[in-house]
Amino acid sequence: MSLPNVLIVTTHDTGRFIQPYGVTTVETPTLNRLAAEGARFDAYTTAPQCSPSRASLTTGRYPHANGTMGLTHNEFRWDLHPGERTIPQVLRTAGYRSGHWGVEHAARDPRRIGNDVYEAARDIEAIAPALAAFIDAEPGRPFAAQVGFGQTHRVSGGFGFGGQPFDAHGVTTPPYLADAPATRADLADFQACVNHADAMIGRLLRVVEDRGLLDRTLVVYVSDHGIAFPRAKCTLYDPGIEISLIARLPGTALSGGAAPAGMASIMDVLPTLIELTGADAPPDLHGASLLPLAAGQAAGRDELFVEKTYHSYYDPMRGVRTAGWKYIRNFEPGLGVEIPSDIAASGAYRDLAGRLHPSHHAPVELYDLCADPAERTNLAGQPRHAAVQAELEGKVLRWMRDTGDPLLEGPIESPFYRETLAEFVT
Repeated sequence: MSLPNVLIVTTHDTGRFIQPYGVTTVETPTLNRLAAEGARFDAYTTAPQCSPSRASLTTGRYPHANGTMGLTHNEFRWDLHPGERTIPQVLRTAGYRSGHWGVEHAARDPRRIGNDVYEAARDIEAIAPALAAFIDAEPGRPFAAQVGFGQTHRVSGGFGFGGQPFDAHGVTTPPYLADAPATRADLADFQACVNHADAMIGRLLRVVEDRGLLDRTLVVYVSDHGIAFPRAKCTLYDPGIEISLIARLPGTALSGGAAPAGMASIMDVLPTLIELTGADAPPDLHGASLLPLAAGQAAGRDELFVEKTYHSYYDPMRGVRTAGWKYIRNFEPGLGVEIPSDIAASGAYRDLAGRLHPSHHAPVELYDLCADPAERTNLAGQPRHAAVQAELEGKVLRWMRDTGDPLLEGPIESPFYRETLAEFVT
């Protein structure tokens, strides 16, 4: 088989709020097709925020290892370590040329990622013809194209989703939100944005399909983290770390509507690309190829480690998810549920204000995901669960040590702090 082309599409803050993951009140025919003809994974991100999760996607490594432990834009200033290698840089070793359009957000300067072409345009009317021109420029050479849509992030100003509400099939209200009028209106707005994102992804697929290349192109759709609603985005609860991950490449295990039950990680995308292309693998990858899982030759991950260090403020936590349990270790006594500024103005937050659980961090959180999938009852410290708690605590500590987590050395300074202090004392 000749080298496949690669098209990776990401959306903001979408989680699993699409039809292939059981949300029946949105219309996502493009993603339905990808799932039916490809493989849909039970996938999770490494961190419930935009930049750290995207950094894990492009490096195949945890945020605390690759350097992007917080947001990269404006005064947040986080960035990849200089030695980190990214998807375009890795695929170049196999002869690929690369391009990126729209949201990148894994590095302070998007050019750091190493694409041959980078354009910040987010409008599909600009992206689709630019992608077409990129593909047509060197038809004999495999391409790796990435497109990052701003949807389904809340828009600035009113902090809605910027469209006409969609509730033709009703509204799906997740159990961790209030089933109240303002929340339902907020979700209807979100649903319209999900529909619009799917239509834009469809435009990209038509560019590839019109050139007869779709069946020779690995198409990956991945959301970065959970939806922008209270108790999802910016938390280590499942609604914050669950992501969509769908991949399609005929003639491989990523075909035929595969839907393996085992857990996968956003870090597994790069190792999958390496297996399919023969590109040189960077050292110390934390991900693993998705192909054995999709083929039924592997059971998936026994445990998924997750983290958060900075988003709106310093809020360090580390955790692990297994098939039946969630363990979270909080390292500062902050708010129990961070509410980013875009969510703070939402109807969904107004319906929950003052009633979010927990109100402040406990040092340790332990949840039985089988009996308590909503992660409402913290079992930490209860004698009958002491063995489980000790086992998971040991796993997290070993993971932090094995991956060189700087949190073990003390509080982590933000780039803003370091640079501001240097300016102040000069």
